[in-house]
Amino acid sequence: LFAAEATIKWRDVRSSLGRVDDDKGLLWSATIDGSRAAGSWFGRAHGTLDLGAPLPLPHSSVWLRSAAGVSPGSREAPFANFFFGGFGNNWVDRGDEKRYRHYYAFPGADLNEIGGRNFVRSLLEWNLPPLRFSGVGSPGFYLTWMRPAVFAGGLATNLDHDAFRRTAATAGAQLDFQITALSTLDLMLSVGGAVAFEDGYAPRRELMVSLKVLR
Repeated sequence: LFAAEATIKWRDVRSSLGRVDDDKGLLWSATIDGSRAAGSWFGRAHGTLDLGAPLPLPHSSVWLRSAAGVSPGSREAPFANFFFGGFGNNWVDRGDEKRYRHYYAFPGADLNEIGGRNFVRSLLEWNLPPLRFSGVGSPGFYLTWMRPAVFAGGLATNLDHDAFRRTAATAGAQLDFQITALSTLDLMLSVGGAVAFEDGYAPRRELMVSLKVLR
């Protein structure tokens, strides 16, 4: 098995004093990847575009996060497909706690449950004002702030073939709690829940709990 990936990214975001997340901006990326397995080569390409704008509420913003991708390979070959599902967080993590923003995430559905050779995905996210704490905990272990967010989105795969096309929707929320331990170690406890809807399937629900150790 051999795999390679190349990505180009551009980012222009703005944040206000005291923020816990980006307030507005524009981000885009373009990625091509290739893999060789079982004696065959497979290639894919996808791009993302995120647009954000502030709201009149303090440190609150709304973001539209979109992505699309295509693969020329066979639908029967797993390496030629894109797969989607789940929040994507681990129980104990070191990566991005807002994993539902990534193009391959689809909270509510099982991990990698929905696949296809091509796709379009869009997610509308509202970051609510954070709640700050001044007396929760002890000097060696205390809660700093809580950041709420709600989101809703849609996904369509195999757009070029009616028989294999899948369309789904997701709606959910996530709370992130920043915790400071021993004055220098920051932790992030994330709790999320979502429901995925798809024609022909019963609604699927997901609960996510993840602890991120920050450096």
